[in-house]
Amino acid sequence: MSTATRIYVTDCEGPLTRNDNAQEVADRFIPDGAEFFARLSRYDDYLADVVRLEGYNAGDTLRLLPPFLKAFEVTDEDVELFSAEGVLMVPGALAALDRIRALMPAFIISTSYTPYLKALCAVTGFPFAQVRCTDLSLDAWTMPAAEKVRLRDAAARILARRVIEIPDGARGAGDLADDDRETVTLLDRLFWSELRDTVSGEMIAAVRPVGGGMKLEALKAIVAGQGVPGAGVMYVGDSITDAPALAAVRRWGGVSLSFNGNSYALAQAEFAAAGPDASVQARLAKAFAEGGRDGVAAAVRAWPRPKSGKRPAGRARTRVGVVAEERDALAEASAAMRRSVRGERVARLG
Repeated sequence: MSTATRIYVTDCEGPLTRNDNAQEVADRFIPDGAEFFARLSRYDDYLADVVRLEGYNAGDTLRLLPPFLKAFEVTDEDVELFSAEGVLMVPGALAALDRIRALMPAFIISTSYTPYLKALCAVTGFPFAQVRCTDLSLDAWTMPAAEKVRLRDAAARILARRVIEIPDGARGAGDLADDDRETVTLLDRLFWSELRDTVSGEMIAAVRPVGGGMKLEALKAIVAGQGVPGAGVMYVGDSITDAPALAAVRRWGGVSLSFNGNSYALAQAEFAAAGPDASVQARLAKAFAEGGRDGVAAAVRAWPRPKSGKRPAGRARTRVGVVAEERDALAEASAAMRRSVRGERVARLG
């Protein structure tokens, strides 16, 4: 068991990399795959955050995608080679990871598929043993030709629908626009009725994405294995898949940090940073290693602000704050940096 009193745990896509690997895999191997993935991702948000489907976690889009990859003849080798070609680091993330690992044990919990995390570890030298992510195996399944045709037709029907719009405060299908209710009905029928007792249905049941509640379970296992108190955890995330872990760390008295986060991450994090590079993560990790949550709170309050009317420079390019005290400003800054660092298409995803 580790003798460390504090540990650092981070999501991968967002805090460390600019990719959305599952979206990129879909875009590479499925016709209009990025738009197809966007529709699945918003449906995932609906199931996880609106109707809160029992047994469904944020990030389970990665359960829904593999049957379609199989239908378009994608192999494990295809995914591995493609993932290895395109790891895009957030500026400064390599240096930040090195600095953080010199301060305390560090771990990555990612909803992304294993091939992508192995590629990341090859690029960064981060030990894969300290990564928790989603296992993917396409070659283990044999799908009948007729089922492949059926799924390719289903993909075309999904693409014909617009991306679901989820109003603030929505708590059921009745809160959606008529077109979006029809889309939800189509997807509900496809995934939870039509694909039952098929190879596709078995694949959906077998894939266990490490997102939402599963990320929190992975975090709890790491904490127990390291023997650190909850207040000894710093967790960095940016999306709906991180929300349960961010909320838990905040309750434990640790540091929950949204980095260029969306509304889901900001709603659960105590602190937020919006910046063009990962250096803020290393600076706040140092404050945590030296002074725990109070040290981070002090560093956040002391963070330099741009002078009125002047373009931010140096550390002031990054906006840092306590979410409860300046939620709107941090949300605006985070959204802008999320679009700048990761691109408009990725920034739209939950």
